[in-house]
Amino acid sequence: MKFSFAGRHMEIGESLTKRAKDACVSIANKYDVEFIDVSIVMKKDGYLFYCDISIKTNSGCAYHASNDADDPNASFDITLQKIEQQIQRKKKGSRCSCKTPRVEINNFDNSLEEKGPLIIAEILDDLPLLSVSDAAKRLNEKIRIFIFENISNNAVNVVYAKTDGNIGWIDYKIKR
Repeated sequence: MKFSFAGRHMEIGESLTKRAKDACVSIANKYDVEFIDVSIVMKKDGYLFYCDISIKTNSGCAYHASNDADDPNASFDITLQKIEQQIQRKKKGSRCSCKTPRVEINNFDNSLEEKGPLIIAEILDDLPLLSVSDAAKRLNEKIRIFIFENISNNAVNVVYAKTDGNIGWIDYKIKR
């Protein structure tokens, strides 16, 4: 889990940072979700403390909440309660702010009796916007295929290392 806690116009103490991280881990365990990125920003404006929390999960869901209070701990607690309510609603199926649906491996016919290759789903958050030559430069012994958004036409393209040592390029033409 990538965790960041920043303060604007104030310094964030070690105890509040540890408490925040422990609370996030506790909620993730409670609802059986994996937090990929947790970003907390707290700022002071006059006598109020504003807390802003953004969380991204491995399923592609994003949660965001903010709140103000006259105490930094209270502001954090109330904001985290809002996040927890969003996760509860998502778990009950009433609302999800997912950008992409979670892909379950069991959706594929993947029986072990067939002794065929396993189908492993990988979810891409966003594709890099590159030229074909820049994408080809990213190929190496470990990365044999690279998917990207072509800067010249904004289409999804693929470059791959061919067995003869050359580089293949797949340029999808979308028919409308």
